[in-house]
This record gives sequence, C-alpha cells and structure tokens, in this order.
Amino acid sequence: MKKPSLLPFLYGMILLPGFLHIFLLPNPPYDRYVIHMLALFALAVLGRFAKESIHLTAWCLMLIAYSVWLCYIYGGLASLSALAPVFVYSSMPGRFVRISLFGLHSGAIFFTMLSEPLFWRFGVLLFLSLLAGILAYLQLFKTKQDELQQKYDDLRRRHYELNETHRRLMLFSKQVEGAAQAEERTRISRELHDDLGHRLIRVKMMMEAALHVVPADPDKGMALLGQIRDQLSAGLDQLRATVRRLKPPSETTGIQALSLMLEEIGRENGIRTTLSVEGQPYPLYPSLEIILYKNAREALTNALKHGQPGAVEIRLAYGDDEVRMAVSNDGKVPPPHWNNSRTAGLGMSGMRERCQVAGGRLEVEVEPCFTVTTRLPVTHQGDIL
Repeated sequence: MKKPSLLPFLYGMILLPGFLHIFLLPNPPYDRYVIHMLALFALAVLGRFAKESIHLTAWCLMLIAYSVWLCYIYGGLASLSALAPVFVYSSMPGRFVRISLFGLHSGAIFFTMLSEPLFWRFGVLLFLSLLAGILAYLQLFKTKQDELQQKYDDLRRRHYELNETHRRLMLFSKQVEGAAQAEERTRISRELHDDLGHRLIRVKMMMEAALHVVPADPDKGMALLGQIRDQLSAGLDQLRATVRRLKPPSETTGIQALSLMLEEIGRENGIRTTLSVEGQPYPLYPSLEIILYKNAREALTNALKHGQPGAVEIRLAYGDDEVRMAVSNDGKVPPPHWNNSRTAGLGMSGMRERCQVAGGRLEVEVEPCFTVTTRLPVTHQGDIL
C-alpha cells in the first residue's frame, strides 16, 4: 500500500465490526461467518505485497467486491466492514482513480443495502463519505508536507552549493591576489635592477675614481664626492617611492586609500588633485582593491615623471557588472605609437597584466587629455545564486 500508516485502520474496520456482529447473528453456529470475515482480513493483508499501481487497483476492486458481498449476505454491523476499502483507494495515486473507486464503492454499498432500514443505509453512506473526506484531507496534507520537504531538501542542497561556490570564490580571490602580488614583485625587482641597480653601479665607479683623484687634485675629488652624494640621495628617494608603491596603507582601503594617495601627491608636487565617485559604492574583493590602488599609483607616477601635469584626476565608477577607474592628467601627451614601443615602460605593461589576471582590461586615451582606464568585472551574491 501507498500508506502503511493506514493499515491499522483498515484491519480495525474489518475486525471490530465483524467481531461485534457475531452477537447479532440470529442462529449459531458462527463458523461460516467467521471463515468469511477471516477471508476478508486475509485479502486485506495480501494487499501489502502489491507494489505496482495496477496491482493495487485490482486488489482494491477485489476487496470492494468481497466486502460488499459480505454486506449483502449478513447486513447489520457487517456493513461497516464493507467500508474498509476506503482506506485503500484514498491513498492511491491519481485523483481520477480515487474518485472513480469511491463512486463505485458507495454505489455498490447503496444497492446491496436496499433491504436495510433507510436510516441505517444513509447512515453507513454518510459515514463512508465522512471517512473519504477526512482521508482526502489527510492525503492533501501529506502531499503538501512532501512538497515542503522537497523544497527544504532543495534549499539545503542549494545552501551546500552556495557554500562550495563561496569557498571556490575565496580560493580564486586568493589565487588572483597572489598572482597580482607575484607580478608586482617581479615588476619592482626589474625596476630596482634597471634603475636603482644601475645608479649604484655608477656610484661605485665614481667612488673608485674619487679614491684616485682626491690625493692628486682635492678640489676635483670633492666635486666628484658631491656628485656621489647627489646620486645616493636620488637613489634613496627612488627606493622610498618604490616601497610606498608596494601596497596601500594597511589601515585604509578602497576610496579612502585613493583619496590619501592623491592628497600626498598634491602636497608633495604642488598640483591640483580631484577624486570623483559615480554610482553607489559597494564592497570589492581585496584583490580588486589592490589592483585599483596599484594601477592608480602607477598611472600617477608615470604622469608626474613624463607629463609634468598641473592637475590630476581619478574618476571611480561603480556599475552593475564592473568597476571602472579613470586616471587623467593635463600634462604633455606622449608621441604617436608610444604604446607599441619600449617607451611605454614596464609600468604600463604591469598595469595591463594585473587587469588581465582579474579578467579585466586596460584602456588608454590621449584625447582630450591623457587617461588610463582600469576596468574590472565584479560578481555580486545574486549572480552566484
């Protein structure tokens, strides 16, 4: 049967009225009646082994036919035993099948009880209708309960999938951040080797020359030592600038870090700085914030080094699918085809590589002013779900 929990009611509806009806039988012995009731009970028990829907339907029809025949033969309380099949078809799949079997069942009971008093006939049919209604309601309740359980299982599965997706995103974020840091360390090592390393080599050669010149020509030696001091001072300034470019201050991130950087550049170089934000700011992954900060620092450093601007501006735009940062300056525009030559430098290629690691891109415009735009894709929680 579809609902094993209804088996006790099925058996009780057969045995209890059948047992009480023994006391209403006019003439003993009761052996034939007992055998008939036990046969009905055995038929009900055999239905437990029916698995397929068609087998359940055939068994239910046999149970209806046999119980209605007993109702016709014995009448009285045996009529209540004929109601037992309602506990079978009420739990069968298919609304049409249940309604059809109920109609067949109630019609058969009505015609087999024509010899019974009218009140008893309608009382039995009313009781059958009441049982069918209660069982139909329980069937509906069980269906909704199963649907809620299915939804709960789906929700739990989605919760596990969301946790797994979140774990993968965090792992990917760490990988992107690690790749960006590795690329930045490579760029800085090249910068230290190409600029600071060459400067130190020149200082060493000048120092060796000074050791030979000072004893013979002190004035020329002192001038050479002054040049060495200037070279060391410039190298120290360059080293400090390189260290500052490694990362934003640990206590600041995002818009605040860009604002502090612009304030520092404006104060040290005496130029106008502007920071504007478009759209509603939202949290970004730390790897994206690092890329934005480092690209802004690199673009501003290049502008100060090559463009000699009087004003610089950072425009940060938060979109639905991407975050965009444009760094502009009003300085000198580089010569044509500069981006395809070695004059573009390692800084520009480093910015482009950082964007590519995060799935974004770098755009450069020279009109109306020199602008470097960093575009990075963003993923919101709704998109993950």
